[in-house]
Amino acid sequence: MNIYVIRHGEAEHNVDRTVMAHTHDSQHNLTALGQKQVKQTGEFMKTIVEGTSVLYSSPYLRTMQTAEAVHSQLPGQVPFHQNPLIREWELGNLYDHTNRTPESKKEFKAAGQFYFRFQNGESLADVYLRATMFMTAVVERVKKQGRYDNIVVVTHAAFMQMLLAYLMNWPIEELAGFKPIENASVLKINELDGDYQFEKIFVPNN
Repeated sequence: MNIYVIRHGEAEHNVDRTVMAHTHDSQHNLTALGQKQVKQTGEFMKTIVEGTSVLYSSPYLRTMQTAEAVHSQLPGQVPFHQNPLIREWELGNLYDHTNRTPESKKEFKAAGQFYFRFQNGESLADVYLRATMFMTAVVERVKKQGRYDNIVVVTHAAFMQMLLAYLMNWPIEELAGFKPIENASVLKINELDGDYQFEKIFVPNN
């Protein structure tokens, strides 16, 4: 079974992070560029996906918009499910990047990026746990059922990084300061002799 993991297209907070201080992360729209990107991604997926597929999307607005663009191009009757396990790394109900308190900076320095938990939010360790749960509770079940040739996952940069960290057994110390995969890009993950491999197979032409 092929696993395709797609990051959402460019969203409002990717251009202006201050929107996170007044609009919950789940409600950020794709930008005009983001809409163009996901159209390219959908057209690419149409050319490579063969056989039966199932699609899972984070319930956030930008991922749903991305998933709808991809879903419309997939061949056949493709089931489309939301799954909150694959939502974005939660930095709090609202997060003001311009107003980090001295105490929070002190705690971040002491804990490090992987273990620091944002107020009313998560640590990357929490996202890692969600990635583990998604693989064991959803992906492994789909594989065992044997109903689909492909599973398509539309999600977010931090989740993608933690999913790879789990599958590839990356050391925790190598996870700090990761660079997000490009918006609307596609990773292909395969299992070979019990080990997972991945490659980036598409980046939209901005």
